Amino acid sequence: MTKTVSLRIDEALLHAVDVAGEAQQKGRSEVVREALELWLKRRTLAEKVQRHRAGYTRHPVARDEFAPVLGAQTWPK
Repeated sequence: MTKTVSLRIDEALLHAVDVAGEAQQKGRSEVVREALELWLKRRTLAEKVQRHRAGYTRHPVARDEFAPVLGAQTWPK
């Protein structure tokens, strides 16, 4: 189900959207829909990265935490 929405947009940006959409054979609605979907995905990724960083800030990696794994991956000399 789709819903029609109204929004204000700068004329220069609207023109750029129309030109880019025409070059890709996409209508204005499709271009704006893709932009909104991309914005939501980037926002979700940024939130995940922030949570990841916060977790490592609360629980930093210990100095030798990965020593057993790294030792197992070392080639013999």
